[in-house]
Amino acid sequence: MSLLVLDTSAIMAYAASSIDVGEPISEAHSEGGRVAIPVVCLIEAARQIGDDMPQLLVAHPAVSVEPLTIDQWQAVTAGARVLGRLDLAVAFLTATADEGYILTAEPDSYGELGEDSVIPI
Repeated sequence: MSLLVLDTSAIMAYAASSIDVGEPISEAHSEGGRVAIPVVCLIEAARQIGDDMPQLLVAHPAVSVEPLTIDQWQAVTAGARVLGRLDLAVAFLTATADEGYILTAEPDSYGELGEDSVIPI
């Protein structure tokens, strides 16, 4: 797996010490892959659980925080309309732009769009 994207629910599961998140991060890292966290998901998780665990997560050597850029606004808007949430749309766009996978505790939230790119926790 070359790209693993953590959505808001995966970040929150990591903060709750879920091995179902820690293991895939370690696996991706040891296999030379990368773990991406969309900044929107990071902000939403930190809003709900505080800054400590998200701060620890982004310090991991395999993790990169992915920005939301102006050239993505139309694709993200379209995704948010379909998925109903900004954080889901950004996670989906981040993963599918690079043939990656989304690690999530909310697999059903991605509906049919996520069938090929979601890894449930």
